Amino acid sequence: MKKKLVESVAPIKTRKKGWQVTVQEIKEIMVFNIYENKILKARHCINIITHDFATLRGNTWENTDIRTAMGVPGCQYEAERRFNIRAEDVKKIKEVFPEKRIWNNNAFRRIVKTEWDVRSERRYKAEQSRGKRIKELMSKVPAVQVGIETWIDNILTDGEDWCLKNEDTGYFKCSACGSETEKEKLRTEKGDKPKDRDMITCPNCRKSIRYLSRKRKVQVKGHFCVMQKIDKEYSVARHFVADIGFDGTGARKYISIGEEIRLMLPKTKSPVRARKDIYYEQFSGYERTGSGDIDNGTFDNKGNPANKRLHKEYLYEGAEEALRGTAYEKWGRLFEQMAGERIKLDYNAMMCGYKDDRFYGMIEMLYRGRFWKLLSEESEKVGFYNGGYYSGNLNIDGRCAEEVLDIADKQKINRLREHNGGGIMLEWLAWSDRHSIKISEKALIWLEKNNINRRELQWGVLRMSPEKIMNYIERQKKEQYKGMTIKEVINQYEDYMTMCNKLGKDTTDEMVYRPRELKRRHDEAVKELESRAAEIQAEEYSEKFGEAEKVLQIIQKKFNYTGEKFFIKVPEKIVDIVKEGNYLHHCAGATDRYFDRIKQNETYICFLRKVEEPDTPFYTIEVEPGGTIRQRRGMYDEEPEIDAVKPFLKEWQREIRKRMSKMDHELAAVSAEKREANLAELREKNNTKVLNGLTEDFMEAI
Repeated sequence: MKKKLVESVAPIKTRKKGWQVTVQEIKEIMVFNIYENKILKARHCINIITHDFATLRGNTWENTDIRTAMGVPGCQYEAERRFNIRAEDVKKIKEVFPEKRIWNNNAFRRIVKTEWDVRSERRYKAEQSRGKRIKELMSKVPAVQVGIETWIDNILTDGEDWCLKNEDTGYFKCSACGSETEKEKLRTEKGDKPKDRDMITCPNCRKSIRYLSRKRKVQVKGHFCVMQKIDKEYSVARHFVADIGFDGTGARKYISIGEEIRLMLPKTKSPVRARKDIYYEQFSGYERTGSGDIDNGTFDNKGNPANKRLHKEYLYEGAEEALRGTAYEKWGRLFEQMAGERIKLDYNAMMCGYKDDRFYGMIEMLYRGRFWKLLSEESEKVGFYNGGYYSGNLNIDGRCAEEVLDIADKQKINRLREHNGGGIMLEWLAWSDRHSIKISEKALIWLEKNNINRRELQWGVLRMSPEKIMNYIERQKKEQYKGMTIKEVINQYEDYMTMCNKLGKDTTDEMVYRPRELKRRHDEAVKELESRAAEIQAEEYSEKFGEAEKVLQIIQKKFNYTGEKFFIKVPEKIVDIVKEGNYLHHCAGATDRYFDRIKQNETYICFLRKVEEPDTPFYTIEVEPGGTIRQRRGMYDEEPEIDAVKPFLKEWQREIRKRMSKMDHELAAVSAEKREANLAELREKNNTKVLNGLTEDFMEAI
């Protein structure tokens, strides 16, 4: 597109109003000058030879089509309606652009179709070029090391082979050699008849294999990562899934390996970019079994249709060389050592924390300290999408194990290491250290095994030692909750103690906090709580809004009033307002703002009832200290019998004015100011619905 040439030629103007397009030819470029009410909006240009196109909008060139140039990119009909040109220009367009057999084959649609074809061709060529670049890059990825199947087999299964029954023949088959043997001829290495899971010697290949009489198949899956150097520009982190197994009918033990994700690691000190450097296997994957070669599969960075995911995994040797020169170089030596230890970690997540030396130092400390389980848990608490920041509970700024783990007692740190404890065990040991409370080995292992964190035993640890809790919960599970897990029984106990506290029971009494039959006492507490629900709710509201209740008690004498058909009463408790709102289905009582207004003597809530139905809610009234009514709400915010209610309300307002003191007048003035400020805020927000409702309800006391 000869942009300078187009800019040097003035556009042809129009004398007509509305949307108009003038057409001019500048050498091989056809220019469409788009006007709205004689104002030039854009100049859309098409090369009549190459069909390249672009739009000049003001002083800026845009790579947009004619519909976008017309200002309606998503609407073909509207763009066509705006495309008003002279008859001779229509003829010129049809001569320049080839016939397109679509719709009515008019001039505008010929242009649209021409541009569509150009863009399609561009996309096709760009995709071809992109695919070629990816294929070339993937072809540079080196072959996976020989012997990797044996390596992952040793990690996942300890290299074991098995002896399983072939259901088709009735014989027992060896996964090492594939031979079959009668059960009676199988013997352990000592010559005895084998029991399930005993090691036996295959009579044919003489290999030591595991006898499995109760299983019909063995299948073990796991993930591993191989990091490799490609060339001076890239290294790669390759993530695999391994599937190892035998079902007694196959030829022998199988080892299948499939590559799922490739992270290309640029050697420019730049981090991996999600949309550029992460390549996903596009289909069901490929695999290698035995000693066959792995091909490169079909990897692409445009999408993840097979929903491949990264996992905690084992790392193969070679990471130090592969990471050299990349943004993750500092992890190289540590990763190489971790690979030798065969530790299952989230290596990819750790790489995302490459910027933070504190995180690296913490991970190294956990590794050097041989806190394997804790290391595994903390390794995944950084990630690509949270910016590589650590989100775990350890002290990342700690300079030693005591500071990182928040435990001063080194003996407790040694216990964590000896038991290979994770975050749960660490949490309990830290709690024990802070409160100087002993936790037995048995209780500590029990808490870790059942994944019970400190927050799940709020009441338990207040009343019993961890060992007593363990014994108590185990007994209750055995006697009262046979179908439940330990965690579920603990939930029952904590729920029971919370209810006891609500019911005002003495939770320091052993008869309360350690009942002999937890299930029975729990169910009794549920029933008692249901029967006393209203009473307890009233107590909770009174405790929370006690000052507002005191105000209501003070104003009763001034605001209570009885007429011929209706009467007004001031509620005694805040919970009464909540119940009134629930019954009439309006917002009074559903939000704290009304209770705050009562506490500040801005407005009060009163109940309007019928004399003949004194216990049935009828209207809820929000009234100011001076008697001005802000809101009146009946059932579902309606106003039943309003013609009879309004005269009574005016009568009540006159009575209030007679009873007002000097203080009441001062409070009324402040309330009026706050009311006007609230209305001004609603007007500013243009909240017409609420404003209209308040205007209809408003009744000023005169």
